Amino acid sequence: MISTLKTISSLFLLFIFLISPLFANAQNSISLSVSPTLFEMTANPAQEWDSSIRVINSNPQELEVYIDIVNFAPQGEVGQGVFIPVSEDESQGKTLAEWIKPQMTSVVIPPEKTVEIPFGIAVPEDAPPGGHFAAILIGTKPPKEQAGSSQVETSQVVTSLVFLRVTGDIIENGSIREFRATKSLVEKPEVDFELRFQNEGNVHILPQGDIKIYNMWGQERGVIPVNQQALFGNVLPNQIRKYTFAWTGEWSMADMGRYTAEVTLGYGTDQRQFATSRTYFWVLPWKLTLLVFAIIFGFILLITWAIRLYIEKMLSMAGVSPSGRPIFAQPDKLKRPKKVSVIAPLEEGILDLSQRFQSSRSVSQKVSNSFKFIKQYHKFFFIVLAVLSFVAFIIWFTKNATVSDRGYEVIVDPEGSNIRISSEQVEYDDMKETDIKDIETLPKPNDLPLIKLVNRSGVSGLAAKLRVSLESKGYEISDLSTDFGVKDQNTVIVYHPDFIDQALNLSAEIEGVLLSAYADAPLNEPITIYVGKDYVSEVE
Repeated sequence: MISTLKTISSLFLLFIFLISPLFANAQNSISLSVSPTLFEMTANPAQEWDSSIRVINSNPQELEVYIDIVNFAPQGEVGQGVFIPVSEDESQGKTLAEWIKPQMTSVVIPPEKTVEIPFGIAVPEDAPPGGHFAAILIGTKPPKEQAGSSQVETSQVVTSLVFLRVTGDIIENGSIREFRATKSLVEKPEVDFELRFQNEGNVHILPQGDIKIYNMWGQERGVIPVNQQALFGNVLPNQIRKYTFAWTGEWSMADMGRYTAEVTLGYGTDQRQFATSRTYFWVLPWKLTLLVFAIIFGFILLITWAIRLYIEKMLSMAGVSPSGRPIFAQPDKLKRPKKVSVIAPLEEGILDLSQRFQSSRSVSQKVSNSFKFIKQYHKFFFIVLAVLSFVAFIIWFTKNATVSDRGYEVIVDPEGSNIRISSEQVEYDDMKETDIKDIETLPKPNDLPLIKLVNRSGVSGLAAKLRVSLESKGYEISDLSTDFGVKDQNTVIVYHPDFIDQALNLSAEIEGVLLSAYADAPLNEPITIYVGKDYVSEVE
């Protein structure tokens, strides 16, 4: 009996030991957030400022959180920073963390509730002008006092940054330290860019602008926004901030060649200043490059050969051999050279053709004589056909290279936030500012799920136009993208079989486009519209 109890006790302890990490993980996997995540303000010396920070508890249990104020300093070039606690021995009232006073040091947040934590900022009279930076830390464990300093040790911590500008002798000055493409030669229109901006002033600045990419014909092939919708791209005083971007353009043989990327940034609040820089790279797929050079080289050889044949024909008509000597009519007599015009060979051919048609008595004889004429002058017709083909190639190449709109995709900070922006989204945003505000939007049908739009037409902006049209009728679009390398003629609605009625209604809204059921379509996005080139006629 005793042995049995020992066995049961051992198994119970083993069970507790195995599941205790699960309880610990469940305890640590809490959800905590704050709003706003960044305070930006300007104050005068001796000015006081009051605000509050909202702390959101999304968990089913109550949380006790603790508030701590620390100074903030940048670290590295990618926007990272370090928190510097205020030491009582070093406290002199010169740092922003010492000026921020929360009205409470801890608070209990009920389950799935939000509380506001008031705080004030009292700027001292002798506060140095320029930028000051701090952070409000909200954690689930109290700050640990150790050796006279404050160290934040939390199982969960969220941060709200405070950027304060004290008026006075403010210096706003910056420059583009470096702007480059990471590769100067690529086979596809896929390039990463690095932009390094240096703040040479005493306040934080937010450089904003864009990078525009042009092909060798001067046509725009991409626009990369820089901090246009971001709050965390600030560059702190005497620091360098690095921004990274990835650009992928729609491939076209006509777009091969030298590209130019030009960045223009504006910064400053007291007086707007601008900085620009350029970089260059080549898009040269080696197989196509060799083919183009082979075509050009072959055309040069062809023209050289044609000119030589034409000159030889003129000399022959003039009674001169290709070497320049008179042609012997008889062994003891020379054939005296005669003058011929430059177009004499062409006139002779036209006269020969005219005589052949005059001697033909029926249609069949005319056709036969025409074939004989072509056979006799086959070199001439071969040269004409080759020249026309080359001219047609040049016209096609130039026409495609000067297309004003071509699709592209941009990734901002590919190793960090990884924000994706497509050309369709850019065009939709432009349309949204100009067109949608003038359109009366109908209420959304209750039974229609979210719709995904993919542009497969090869015509930039078609999916954006369709989104504007659908949203004006009350439909909600969940995603807008471009599928490079695919050019479909027909627009197709792909839907999950459970949503056949909704797909039929949607097809009627878009002039009866094709429908295709797909059982593996995700239920959260059961309808996808692949926009084809036929939608151009519907728009027009």
